[in-house]
Amino acid sequence: MPWFDHSRHRAMAACIAAALLVAGTSCGDDGEASPASTTTTEASTSSTESTTSTTSETTTAAGASTATTAPGTSAEQEVIDRYIGYWNARFEANSGAPDPNDPALREYATGEQLDTVIAETQSNLDQGLAFQRAAEPHNIQRVTVVEIEGDHAVVQECVVADGIVVRRDTGEVVNDEVNTHNVQAEMTRVDGVWKVSAARLLQRFEGVAGCALAS
Repeated sequence: MPWFDHSRHRAMAACIAAALLVAGTSCGDDGEASPASTTTTEASTSSTESTTSTTSETTTAAGASTATTAPGTSAEQEVIDRYIGYWNARFEANSGAPDPNDPALREYATGEQLDTVIAETQSNLDQGLAFQRAAEPHNIQRVTVVEIEGDHAVVQECVVADGIVVRRDTGEVVNDEVNTHNVQAEMTRVDGVWKVSAARLLQRFEGVAGCALAS
């Protein structure tokens, strides 16, 4: 399956999907994951509150654009914090007037993922779109470190994507769908700092479903 830039992961055929690529998956009528046929983009963000070593349960937080790792934090938690920091940076760069030159994008992403998120942000700027947080977010995001080997790490994420895409000039809501995403992402350590280098959508379900219902 091709790699995608996750965001959280809204169906908009006119937008470049940095969060989800065309070849992702979507939920069919029976609730099972099925191949998606449209390009999608989505607005979501979250910040970590957990200090566990391998899994972080996070809550969406207004105003948070970075995830800070405390001194002495485990290697797994450092990877998780940086991964979540990427999605926060992406959301903030696409809020208000989208800024493809936002330095936070380069701080948290590299390679293919950086190219994709810059393209998405530029597209949103050109098309007059912006991200907004949901009035009542579901606050479900679980990030687990699958492996760390040298300067490479793999994370697994389950997140309920409930951010909103609006038109900047009128405030019209373009997309306010709620979907659950099961994502796997690659992290690369660049000059001692972990950055998201690629991500792929494994499953997408309508509403709060799938991995979000797992205990």
